[in-house]
Amino acid sequence: MLNTGIVGLKNAAPFINAMSELPEFSFKGIYDPSLLIDKPRQATFRVFQSLGDLCCECDTVIFSIDDNLYHPLVCEAIRHSLNVFVAGVHNYQTAELNELLTLRDEACCTLHIGHPFIGSGMFRTLQQICSRPLDVECHITKDANTNLVSLARTELSLILALMRTSVHRVAVNVYSSFSRVPDSIRVRLDFDNGAVGNISINRYGSTPAHTIKAINYNSIVEADMNGNQIMIINSDEPDSVEHLTIAPDVHSKLAMQLDIFRCCLMNGCEPHNSLENEIRAQLACQRINEKMRINFNVF
Repeated sequence: MLNTGIVGLKNAAPFINAMSELPEFSFKGIYDPSLLIDKPRQATFRVFQSLGDLCCECDTVIFSIDDNLYHPLVCEAIRHSLNVFVAGVHNYQTAELNELLTLRDEACCTLHIGHPFIGSGMFRTLQQICSRPLDVECHITKDANTNLVSLARTELSLILALMRTSVHRVAVNVYSSFSRVPDSIRVRLDFDNGAVGNISINRYGSTPAHTIKAINYNSIVEADMNGNQIMIINSDEPDSVEHLTIAPDVHSKLAMQLDIFRCCLMNGCEPHNSLENEIRAQLACQRINEKMRINFNVF
């Protein structure tokens, strides 16, 4: 049983619901500085007076907010040698991520970063089939209201986790028709092992699509991430095509991530989405922001 506390009132409810799906988690309460000033009159959960109080009663801490204003609290939890799950680090600065990396190594604890796809049944199957791909192509189509920069950041983490190697070169093209908001983002990644990755994201389509195509030494694998379908073409037998239908995940996406976090703790294995992976994705995403500053004179 993992005694678990949540830091951050915003977005806490989905995590509480996710833990209710997993009997291995015991929810102990919430700490948020705002609750010390304005505590809900009919709170159905325990409110801790300090992060230190929460850490004394918990084995793990969940940070439900990806705002870097909570960065000092994440650091404090790690200094207590607790295992930490952070919902996301998209809003963190690179220096803050490096500080977390140093503290994590000193405390010898686990720091797991949430991700909507890494750890899913589809992605785990893709990892098993594709061992060190030579080439990866990702295509995402969304509607006109989608924030493509945030989506590109999420996809970068996904591809880097699949490739499991570092990037030495990033090339970016950003297109926009009539505004400073990008309508299309294309990213090329050159990896240290000689592999290549291409990510193409646009908001032109009316039907959402998310596909990943991986070229291996002896096969070509195409995955429909939305449809839970995988097609495998054997290079030696091009006419032989294998179709796989991946069963939907038993738990909700958030519960699935927490269950993976638990399994990593129980088995002593590395997080599926590590801090190192997010730092590499952050550095690559900086090139997108640089390109937008040049093209649109934004930021």
